[in-house]
Amino acid sequence: MGCKKVLLAVMIMCLTLLPVGMQGWAIQEPFQELISIEQVLDFLGCNTEYLNVNGWCVLNENYMSIIDLKSLASKAAEFFGLEKGYDLFSSQGNGIRQVSIRGVNKGGQVISIVCQSIQTLADKNQGHESYIVVDIVDSTQKVNSRAVKALLKGFFDTIGVNPTITVTLVGSFKGQIEPSNMQSICSSMLGYLKARAIEGLHEEGLVSISGYSPALGEGIVSGGRPVNLQVAMRYNSYKDRTYIWVGTPIISIEY
Repeated sequence: MGCKKVLLAVMIMCLTLLPVGMQGWAIQEPFQELISIEQVLDFLGCNTEYLNVNGWCVLNENYMSIIDLKSLASKAAEFFGLEKGYDLFSSQGNGIRQVSIRGVNKGGQVISIVCQSIQTLADKNQGHESYIVVDIVDSTQKVNSRAVKALLKGFFDTIGVNPTITVTLVGSFKGQIEPSNMQSICSSMLGYLKARAIEGLHEEGLVSISGYSPALGEGIVSGGRPVNLQVAMRYNSYKDRTYIWVGTPIISIEY
């Protein structure tokens, strides 16, 4: 079981800085999203850098062959309209079979698809599980998180599964913003969303807050508390910009 959790954590991107406890994750009953995260960045007046939408799910408890994994990954590539010449890699060993595809569609979105089958336990208690992860990065000037999320959900509907989907929008401010002002910006955003803060992290120039807003749709339950929003800010001295990440229900990319 420990092996399975580690592998799955790798697949759903880097969450090491997340101030939300991951144990006991449970999806809440969905309800209508009243505000999109694009509106949040517009309210803050920052520049939009890119949108990341990530979806994953367990496929079954069978150990899928490389051929089956390639077939599924190719189906996803066709669904998302990847242009010809996309990258395809496959590997197997140490109880793991994996097929990865990465390419660009006509809309300029970068699509990454990972189909993986793993051996979860060893010896006589051997078990298997298979997963698919689809990651969409949209760097166009006018991103549309709802449209990208609907596109991703549409693919998972075609294979008859219910995915876990996270949406992260990255923006930036020119120059350096001091940590105290970062906290003020985050508090202003929470006020705009009528959200309450659940947990926070403030260290080494990083501000990260998780919370809950009735305007942001479905979320998760973490440690017995509902969470459907995470915001983080950090200054990048190389680019001389202060970046902000807004994720629903969490940030699912490295920050």
